Amino acid sequence: MSVTAARKTLKETMKNIIFDYGDVLIKTDCRRVYAPYFKSWDKATWFRENILEPEWISRLDIGDDYASCIAALQKKYPDYSDAIAMYDTRFCDFLVGEMPGMSHVLDALRAEGYHLYGLSNYSHKIYDIQQRVRIFHKLEGQIISSDVHTIKPDRRIFRILLAKYDLTAEESLFIDDRPANISAARALGISTILFPAPAFTRQQIIQGFTSGTAVPPEITQFKKMLKEALR
Repeated sequence: MSVTAARKTLKETMKNIIFDYGDVLIKTDCRRVYAPYFKSWDKATWFRENILEPEWISRLDIGDDYASCIAALQKKYPDYSDAIAMYDTRFCDFLVGEMPGMSHVLDALRAEGYHLYGLSNYSHKIYDIQQRVRIFHKLEGQIISSDVHTIKPDRRIFRILLAKYDLTAEESLFIDDRPANISAARALGISTILFPAPAFTRQQIIQGFTSGTAVPPEITQFKKMLKEALR
């Protein structure tokens, strides 16, 4: 079979589209809260990159006890105890908004008969955020890492999603903004698209997205890539 024929077969059999959440369907940024708290965007950026350690966030995403994780980080960095506590009490305020233009993308895919699912690394706090935006209502199902105690790029979380909703890898397309997650999905035979990283301004992040927020050119380009992949 030629490459062209293989691609045509793939497009004809595609049924399911799986979306990551952060920086794909929604945008969150803790600096929305920490910049006013520290009275400095630069200090908020430093805090995010040096105190909110990636390993610590992974513990939250994998479903470790949230209060215990907060307490452990406060013990490690006592000078920032109050700010660390806000990762619990103000978490929903990190939400900038739905990624501009993505709600329309999901509407168009649903209208064409595709089944839409979510697969995201998040703590249980994502359920509070989901009460604030409507884009998640367009999905038929989801797997959240903290519920299954497994995080991307571990291939097990992809298998959990496929099994729960009786999906096949060959009929599924996965969209994520992290190359490691894309590679894990491909290794299981799932088609993929790497989502771009729009360069939002500090003002956009602080003020939040609204229904009138212009669609970034990177997302416009993604829409073209998606259309071509599914043609």
